[in-house]
Amino acid sequence: MAISKKLMISGLTAAAVLALAACGSNQNQTAPSSQSQSVASGKPAESSSVASTSSAANNSSSASASSSEPAANGELDGSYQTSHEGDQLTLQISGTTGQLTKVEADGEQEIEQVQIDATNQTMIIGDDVKRYRIEGNQLTIEDLSQEPYDDDTLVFTKQ
Repeated sequence: MAISKKLMISGLTAAAVLALAACGSNQNQTAPSSQSQSVASGKPAESSSVASTSSAANNSSSASASSSEPAANGELDGSYQTSHEGDQLTLQISGTTGQLTKVEADGEQEIEQVQIDATNQTMIIGDDVKRYRIEGNQLTIEDLSQEPYDDDTLVFTKQ
């Protein structure tokens, strides 16, 4: 009887994780996998295969979602500019790295290093992970944990 309960719980857990992965395919791919990891950490060792299955499902969702986006970082190469809350932002990209220069209204300048993951369409700017998409000559960057009422989306124009 105890084995059938474990199988039932494992089956329901797997179904829930797969449902979360399917629902999250339009969102950033790291959020659903972190949810599946928290499910796996609360279960015995048998749940680790559930997390692996969910991770594989997320990776296949990521591959299909990014097929309409540029596959090569070379398409991102260049200089992008925008302004946000009175600050001038310049993003220089070359390959998988870059540099974000922020010039505040008072002239103070801040420079952050950028790492690009084209597969997951994410950028690490300083210590923050951001999601990006490119449409024509516009590069849109938004925070992974951005709330609907936040306006932290940056739209850069290629120079």
